[in-house]
Amino acid sequence: MSAVTKDEVIAALESVHDAHVPASLRGMGMLSGVRVDGGDVYVELCIPCMACPATSYLGEQIRERLLALAGVVSVEVGTGFHLRWDRGAVDDETRALMREHGIQL
Repeated sequence: MSAVTKDEVIAALESVHDAHVPASLRGMGMLSGVRVDGGDVYVELCIPCMACPATSYLGEQIRERLLALAGVVSVEVGTGFHLRWDRGAVDDETRALMREHGIQL
């Protein structure tokens, strides 16, 4: 079994969406880091709100999706509460999607 690549991990994470907006964590500017060491994957999220009730849900979704990839042995998800999320991190495509759903930044 070959090790998974960082690009494969990032591509797989496109299917993990924010709990409130049907957009990827990357598009929302919440994916702040991915590290791959053989079959071990570490993902760091920048959570917009410290009291976000979806934090554990997002971690479960990330682990489930990544453990389904060939070559992934373990997944650790860290929440970068030390990081400052900024609405400027949201990409243009996600902004348009949010407007379609009546959400303004």
